[in-house]
Amino acid sequence: MLEKKINMSYVFPFTLFNYFKYYFTAANGKGHGVHSPFVYSFIRSVLNNKGLKQEANYSNKYRALIIRMVAYYMSANVMELEANSSNKANNLLEIGNADSIGLLNVKQNKNAEDLISYFYAALKKINTQSILIFDGIHDSKEMEASWETIKMHKEVKLTIDLFKLGIVFFRQEQLEKENFIIRF
Repeated sequence: MLEKKINMSYVFPFTLFNYFKYYFTAANGKGHGVHSPFVYSFIRSVLNNKGLKQEANYSNKYRALIIRMVAYYMSANVMELEANSSNKANNLLEIGNADSIGLLNVKQNKNAEDLISYFYAALKKINTQSILIFDGIHDSKEMEASWETIKMHKEVKLTIDLFKLGIVFFRQEQLEKENFIIRF
């Protein structure tokens, strides 16, 4: 029990510090100053679109965002995985058995190695329209390091960091690799 308290006392200040760093470095959540037409459209039409009917049933803003993303990008082959150590093998098998991935949402992942495992498994099933969403990218130093590894991968063209969620795009029309931090 003492060990758990020590971890908790370390995690909270780390997360709080990272949140303040994110908040003060993030681009405006309304799209002002964003020079990528695709990201500006994402901010205006998805991130800030409160008009979609489906989201009325969800009080969690991140859950509502994912519903809006599915509706806006009309993703086929949507997968949502609950990440924990007991179902990692089943999740990797599910990704491996998919024909392709339109949108993959990996929820409640707390393990940096698992984050990388899910990413590399998904890479085998992506196309230029695929979107990957990872939860908890700033939960620990290890998770942040895994997120940095994902951002630097040669197949990744665009990432959006919303602090709680990391969103990965593989758009071939994206000539330069870009990483955005957006306040949400």
